[in-house]
Amino acid sequence: MATGSGNLIAFETALDQRGIKYAELENAKQPAVRIGYSLQNMNHLDVFFWFDEDGETMHFGSGVVAHVPENKTEEALKAINAANVNYRWLTFFLDKDNDIVASGDQVLAPDVIGDTCHELLQRTLNICDEAYSNFMKAIWA
Repeated sequence: MATGSGNLIAFETALDQRGIKYAELENAKQPAVRIGYSLQNMNHLDVFFWFDEDGETMHFGSGVVAHVPENKTEEALKAINAANVNYRWLTFFLDKDNDIVASGDQVLAPDVIGDTCHELLQRTLNICDEAYSNFMKAIWA
């Protein structure tokens, strides 16, 4: 039977095989890992994976995609809504700090956990990097 810790190990093995650096989140309430990347449009983005102890599901999310000044919240929310219509796999939202972040959930199949999580990592990075330009236009136009 799969566990959150076992799924984390499977994902870390897949990351090791691909030469991708990561850091376990030692103080997290559940098994978790952070992966940081430099992207084409964004200087840096962290992506987090939290593995549920049931061994069947996990949650993933981005660090800050963009910070929204208070006077640009309305414009940012329109851009966030547009991104949520145009992109699958992730949901963008404005958090309590007025930062745009993204998240998603996934049911895991035991034999392909590493590949599934790697695919979600790549999709998260690509979607956030692409959406970033539209967020910047909305915030600074």
